Amino acid sequence: MRMVSEGRHQKILGTAPTEARVALYHARSGDRPRFSYPVRVLRWRPCHVIVSGVFGPEVEGRSPIFRPGDLTAEFFWRDRWWNVIAGYDAASGGLRGYYCNVAKTPRWQTAPEPTIAYTDLDLDLVIFPDGRVELHDEDEFADYAARHHYPPRVVERARRTVDELRERVTRRAHPFRFESLPALCDRLHVPDPTAEMHHAQ
Repeated sequence: MRMVSEGRHQKILGTAPTEARVALYHARSGDRPRFSYPVRVLRWRPCHVIVSGVFGPEVEGRSPIFRPGDLTAEFFWRDRWWNVIAGYDAASGGLRGYYCNVAKTPRWQTAPEPTIAYTDLDLDLVIFPDGRVELHDEDEFADYAARHHYPPRVVERARRTVDELRERVTRRAHPFRFESLPALCDRLHVPDPTAEMHHAQ
C-alpha cells in the first residue's frame, strides 16, 4: 500500500477527504487486510485523524459495550501504538464506552482512495462508562507472539502501551473524558454526527 508522505499531507490539508475507509491488518497475517469499513472524516491532519462510523449487526453478542446502530468517534495518531473507538448511543449521543486497540502506528493515504490502515496486535482494552477497565485477549497475544515470532521490541512496546492507556484513563486524558458525543464534538470543533443524523431524519 503506497502511503502519502507527511509533506504531501501538508499540501492537501485544504482539501481533506470527507469520507474514508479504515483497514485493519493483523501482525500474524501478512499484507492483506482482515477487513475494512467506511467512515466519515471529522478531522484529517498530518499527525492525527478522527473519523466516525456506525456499528453494524456484527457487534451483536460480540461486544460488551457496543450495539448495532451505535455511532463511533475513532482516534488515530501517527506516533502512538494504540487507537481508540468511542461508541455512543445514536439517539442520545450518550457514551457506551471505549475500545482501545493496541496496534502498530497507523498510516493514512488519500490516493487511490482515502484509507487509514493499522496493524492490530490483538491486545485490547475495554473501558466502561463507570471507568472500569478490562484487558482482553492477553492469552491470545502471548500465543500469537510466540507462534509468529513477534520481535521482542514489539512485545515490550505492546505491554508498555497497555500501561500507558490505563494511566490515561485514570487521568481522564483525551480522548478518555467520558463525555457525550455532542460534548466531544463541541470541545474539538468537529461536526456532530448525532445532530446531522437527526437532521436527516
